[in-house]
Amino acid sequence: MLKFNKKKMFLVLMMLSTLMVLCSTKWLSMWLGMEINLMVTIPFIFQNKSKELSEKVMTYFLTQVMASILMLTAMLTMMMSFNILIIKMMLTFSMMIKLGMPPFHMWMPEMLNKINWWTLGILITMQKINPLMIMSQIMENNLVMPMIMIMSSSVGSLAGINQLVLSKIMVYSSINHLSWITMCMMMMNTLWIKYFIIYSMITLTLCSLFNMKMIFYINQFNMNTNIYMKLMIVGLMLNLGGLPPLPGFFIKWLTLESMMKFNYLYFTLIIMLFCSMVTLIFYMRLSYNMMMLSNMSQKFNKMITKMKFYMIMFLNMMLPLIIFI
Repeated sequence: MLKFNKKKMFLVLMMLSTLMVLCSTKWLSMWLGMEINLMVTIPFIFQNKSKELSEKVMTYFLTQVMASILMLTAMLTMMMSFNILIIKMMLTFSMMIKLGMPPFHMWMPEMLNKINWWTLGILITMQKINPLMIMSQIMENNLVMPMIMIMSSSVGSLAGINQLVLSKIMVYSSINHLSWITMCMMMMNTLWIKYFIIYSMITLTLCSLFNMKMIFYINQFNMNTNIYMKLMIVGLMLNLGGLPPLPGFFIKWLTLESMMKFNYLYFTLIIMLFCSMVTLIFYMRLSYNMMMLSNMSQKFNKMITKMKFYMIMFLNMMLPLIIFI
């Protein structure tokens, strides 16, 4: 007898609520779709009756509700013919709270610390679609956005470099990538969607590999696993960090190229490049630990054909083709 899988049902409902937001043309229906998404996400996160997980779920719920109240307030002031600039800033701040962007990021690392890898992967990829889509509709080239981008890239890189828990490293990396996605949005084109697709595919694949090997801490990289698995994990981590000539580098290169036309963003670009290099440093440190210090397998074994290995590596290398669509 087949067992009913509640988690898959809630995942499908999350996708449907996301689709509802994407297809909406009115602010109220967008807000309603996001509330449905929130109500479905809570049972998806809540897997067992532990006190620690209950605290995490409550943190997530209160944060998202606070952002929803701010969004609803902005919608009500919109009807009263209020200053449109203030309304747009209120909507942007509410989306930033939902995304966990600095200075509203404090809830995110603690809430996602030591959580299930699949849940973390969904929360830092699919759950960002709704707020990012709304942000792209209200984005303006003002001086506030460069400050937000600098904060996001700085916090994401500097706070992640001294972490020992992999889930926190992934969360801070997500915060760093949000600054690049915001920069793409300022161009008012679809580049941010391509960036987000590449980021999501890499992140979800990496989370699935961590889940498969049950890796939660840095010192667990000292494992005697096969060379193919190590190559997959290292390739994906360097890809996420933006090492050339991997897809993560190419999409950042396109972003930089498109932003060079804005003279007032040169300083922001330089800071974000430095922060991106810091992010790459802690991914290279993890890769060094895995490949150099803990590899006890023979280097010149006959290569065994493994379909999963080749498929993931092929996707990892062929992703740059998306940016030419």
